[in-house]
Amino acid sequence: MKLLIKQALLVPIYFFAPVLTAGILTGDYSAISQHASEITLTDNSTAIMILNSGAILSGSSCVLLSIGLMKLWKRKHLFSAILLMIFGASMISNGLYPMGNPMHGFYGIGLCLMIIPFVSCYEFKGSSVDKRYFPITITAGLVIFVYFWSMLVGLDPLEYRGLTQRIASIAIFGWIAYLAYEIIKTLPNNGYKA
Repeated sequence: MKLLIKQALLVPIYFFAPVLTAGILTGDYSAISQHASEITLTDNSTAIMILNSGAILSGSSCVLLSIGLMKLWKRKHLFSAILLMIFGASMISNGLYPMGNPMHGFYGIGLCLMIIPFVSCYEFKGSSVDKRYFPITITAGLVIFVYFWSMLVGLDPLEYRGLTQRIASIAIFGWIAYLAYEIIKTLPNNGYKA
């Protein structure tokens, strides 16, 4: 169970290393002005395979973290774990289907990510997590929410949409790793006490 949670400490690497590598391998790709998924629209099969592997790996990491949290918590904090699993499934879908296919992102279900940090704060209220967890999580949640909202309403500047995606991805995957870190810190030798 602890290993299912601990593996998520590496989720930013699972996401960013393939994105960076695939971007370098794709000739005219710009990490500043293009979304990572745009690599799936190129004819560079190696870069596409690397990018898709990263999406599947980071999504699988979220699903494994969710399973670990469900095993740990049983019913307590269950909504956060379920939402995290849904987001993980959408990331796996990103790796299985190219951009433009409605299954890329699993019909947008990954947008549930916008509420996960806030739900997590609610579910952790009164628990033994570090008090810094709440302002860090709220900040990450606001960054994630503003990013998705600005993208949906067309306020994400086209010439910087790759950059804004990378900044939001730091908040997304950095926060997921931070969640795993905080949970691991609260685990005494005999079980979870939050």
